[in-house]
Amino acid sequence: MYQDAPRAGFARRLAAIIYDVLILCALIMLAAGLAMFFVQVLVWSALITLLPGQDIAAYITSGWRRWLYFVYLLSVILGFYVYFWCKAGQTLGMRAWRLLVVSQSGEPLTALQALSRALLALGSLGNFWLWLRRGKGLALQDQLTNSQMIVLSKDQSKVLNLHKTAR
Repeated sequence: MYQDAPRAGFARRLAAIIYDVLILCALIMLAAGLAMFFVQVLVWSALITLLPGQDIAAYITSGWRRWLYFVYLLSVILGFYVYFWCKAGQTLGMRAWRLLVVSQSGEPLTALQALSRALLALGSLGNFWLWLRRGKGLALQDQLTNSQMIVLSKDQSKVLNLHKTAR
């Protein structure tokens, strides 16, 4: 179905990334708030005690907890992409720019494929590969995970985004 669709270029990918970063900022703030609330519950129940003058944010970001907190926030970010890429093939930013991620055969991404792609695409450095391999339309994360990001026509986008026909 998507074999003849054009592959997404750098500018469209960047525009979708900007949209997704805004959504991820809100999601990370929510995740951070939940982590702080969890620590506050532990303080209230006297399972942990804070040092004099130490607040919850300082407690979370000190010592070994800093790495645990980092892994937690990273898993929120990766989970965002894996969920959307497996469920619909597109994030909210990709939907706005009519982009879709599918495997090279046109099938939806598997969870392992989506996770690998998300890890490889951290920082979006793989998208600069588009300039090195001009004309191919495949970013580094596309090539390494056997996937592709395509541009949908307006009609394809409307059909895909109807709730009854969305994957």
